[in-house]
Amino acid sequence: MATYCPNPNCGRKLKLKDWKVNCPACGTNILYYKMEERLLADADKVELEHVGFQKRIDRAKAAVVGSKWAIARLVLLFLPLGVLFLPLVKMTINAPYIDKTETFDIIKLFGYIFDGLDFDVVFGLAGTAAFGAAFKWFLVALVGVIVVVVCILAGLVTCFLASSPKGFLRSVLFNGLGIAGAATGLLGVTRFGSAIAAVLPGAVQSQAGLGGYLVILAFALVLALNIVIKTRGGVPVKYKQCYVSGFPAEEVADALAAGKTLDELRAERAAVEAAETEAAEAAPVQG
Repeated sequence: MATYCPNPNCGRKLKLKDWKVNCPACGTNILYYKMEERLLADADKVELEHVGFQKRIDRAKAAVVGSKWAIARLVLLFLPLGVLFLPLVKMTINAPYIDKTETFDIIKLFGYIFDGLDFDVVFGLAGTAAFGAAFKWFLVALVGVIVVVVCILAGLVTCFLASSPKGFLRSVLFNGLGIAGAATGLLGVTRFGSAIAAVLPGAVQSQAGLGGYLVILAFALVLALNIVIKTRGGVPVKYKQCYVSGFPAEEVADALAAGKTLDELRAERAAVEAAETEAAEAAPVQG
């Protein structure tokens, strides 16, 4: 990137040979030219950025612990996750030399998916005439479980954004998808059980556990609480008072919106202070 002399009346393009402190064309000290103004502008920029960052911090704090409703919402966000540790699926296998009944919570289910499930076999069976319907529903159930887990994690990760302008819509999206994912998982498990029973009567039985239904209820409770908070006007946010160049941040924001600059605000303040000082000096001394 080209470097130019900071003097607006010069603007000479500086080359590598122009290594001296002063501009070879106008003699301006390149390093210290209007240093105070530049430092002040940098300070203003930092303080304005801090104001925006502080507001986000204040909203995040309010979203998590800003009121009893916010705390209740934070607690309820963990409810769908806790319910996943209840029985989600119950499977029974009655075959020669095999008589086994097992229930799966989220730990066992994911352990089976990642360690014992051969997806090549599953997709192969899903393409057959005999087992195609059953294993297509099996895949639907897996998709539903994955959607539920993603929605739970998304809700927990973004909980501190609940008081942001899009916080309510985000909650509706995550909890709505969570309910849909849980319902899809339940439907997939139920249809898989009936389809596999039609092909292998009495050999394999699969049914949804209580946990799957409670996941829907948990998401619904979180969504209902967010609706209650929304109808009550949201969680109040207590913004920390911030200052920019000694002015309240709100006053600066209004001035900038009106087209003023911080330099103009400082000039007005200096004029007022000068007038007050002059008036104080001109006032008669009480003897």
